[in-house]
Amino acid sequence: MKKLVLIPMCIFFIVLSCKKDKAPSEGTEVIKGDIKQVVETQNGITYKIFTDKNTTTFKGILVVGSGNDENNPSEGGINGAVETALCEKAAANGYAAAIVKYRKTPGTEDWNGSAKMLGEDYDKCIVAIAGKYNIDKNKSVVAGFSYSSFLLLTHIAYYDNLSYCKGLLAACGSTDQDKINKFKIPVLSLTGKDEFESYEGNFIGATLYTKIPANSPIKAKSEGFSDPNSTGHCNGDWTEKMFTKMNAWMQ
Repeated sequence: MKKLVLIPMCIFFIVLSCKKDKAPSEGTEVIKGDIKQVVETQNGITYKIFTDKNTTTFKGILVVGSGNDENNPSEGGINGAVETALCEKAAANGYAAAIVKYRKTPGTEDWNGSAKMLGEDYDKCIVAIAGKYNIDKNKSVVAGFSYSSFLLLTHIAYYDNLSYCKGLLAACGSTDQDKINKFKIPVLSLTGKDEFESYEGNFIGATLYTKIPANSPIKAKSEGFSDPNSTGHCNGDWTEKMFTKMNAWMQ
């Protein structure tokens, strides 16, 4: 497949989590108010999971992925501030939410291969959480920031691993018309005013939503948001908007 405009679009990929995390010890619980977080490894995948310490029956599953360097990616980080904020919000409202430590991917050297790997790791994470916490895996939403968002937008077009999910929260990631035409699940695309609404055939935010064909089965449940108050790359305060959309999809 043609690599589209990945090299010119490097401006999109300012790294959210470029340094490798020093992750908490496996199984160590951290309590912040009513929210418990713990790093677990299940089903061959490591993730940091957030739950309300008083909740035993969960409404569904949210799995979030970090940003990265598309030219030299590392494994996914699990300590990012925006990923943590979204997971804490979901956990406070009855969901099991996790940041996945996805594998190191080839990045721009094999874009579709990277997207396939990422989706496989999200799926493994969802299956692990569903089994351990007795949650129906079909009650799942995936989310990405920057690099993971770009890859997920490719994955839900060309691969089926996440087709059971209720939707994708895609922050500061764009994609082209061919992929948009093939989306298998609804999308919330978010961007700030400093991101390109349209760049050489790639679309993001409100523009991405308009490019979803009117007859697409995912159109009605999708949304695009271009934040006029957000400057820089992936600096928007979008936790509430992302959670609200996730919660609506789960109903």
